[in-house]
Amino acid sequence: MQGLAAGRSLRREAGQRVTLRTVATALGLSVTTVSRALKEGPEVNRETIELVKRVAGELGYRPNLGGINLRTGKTHAIGIVLPFGREGEMNIVVASLIEGASRYMKARGYRTTIVPQLQADDPLATVRDIVEEGSVDGIVITHTTPQDDRVKYLLEVGMPFVTFGRTELLSVHPSIDLDHEEIGAEAARLLLDAGHHMPLLIAPSDQFTYSLQFVRGWRRAFSERHLHVPDDCIHFTAATPDNGRETAKRIAARNPEATAAFVASEEAALGFLAGLRDAGRQAGSDFALITYGGTALPDFFNPPLSTFYYSNHAIGERLAAFLHRAIAGEDCADLREIVRAAFVDHQSQILRR
Repeated sequence: MQGLAAGRSLRREAGQRVTLRTVATALGLSVTTVSRALKEGPEVNRETIELVKRVAGELGYRPNLGGINLRTGKTHAIGIVLPFGREGEMNIVVASLIEGASRYMKARGYRTTIVPQLQADDPLATVRDIVEEGSVDGIVITHTTPQDDRVKYLLEVGMPFVTFGRTELLSVHPSIDLDHEEIGAEAARLLLDAGHHMPLLIAPSDQFTYSLQFVRGWRRAFSERHLHVPDDCIHFTAATPDNGRETAKRIAARNPEATAAFVASEEAALGFLAGLRDAGRQAGSDFALITYGGTALPDFFNPPLSTFYYSNHAIGERLAAFLHRAIAGEDCADLREIVRAAFVDHQSQILRR
């Protein structure tokens, strides 16, 4: 244990970089042994591996990624492309997804770069720029479309990637998604069972795959009961509070007999509640609501809303895990998953007369 004592007595000067040689000197070992121990090489015994890792951590050793990158051709970084729907507004529900992905990749020696896609940006150009810069080993993209050009491009150039959301492409690609079609169907059943004659679906923009899945499920639930869904009972809007508010006011003016809606975005639902109040309506007393999303925000709405919930943090971790495996060269067919949402029942689909 002499090496450990020496390691603890050594202190790094401010601004001094800790190298393999620093750790080796502290422990009285060779640089080669320290390097092999940090990689958990089979030629080094377990006690030495644990000792080297402990002292390296105490001294603040970090691998020289620049040197590793030159040797391996890897950047040890991933990129997460995040669309911004409106100027000056940030999607308030993505922070935990970023945290989940970043935490997972950091534990495996990767940095996470957030790549904003502004409203005026070409989505394909944003992804192409990342690839051509050579600044990341893999990419996470969200808000997929049925024939997503970004996915086609990434498949063509062979860049590892994973999508949060599916496409309708014939080519298999890594993805994590929820069963939005079943969520749409179940939301319709809940509102119909609560006695609402013609509930409304407020879906995200119909350019996105998951929005179309909501609609398919919604129509299927009505069809199972031999009911027809009029086109004016399905509305598409950007998933922001401002758009949710305007949609609610518009519906209250044009469809005053409406008594319920499934607002398939918790951000839009927040605005929808405000829009109802603006129009003299009140959720819970003369209008029923169900929503969907990856945070606990609906628990704190007034009134709290029943919601189809999934964990954005867990999704972030799963996306990172799939991307890490894709970078390692795993078969895309093994990197697809459908996550089930949990229904959190606040009884907001039932009016309290």
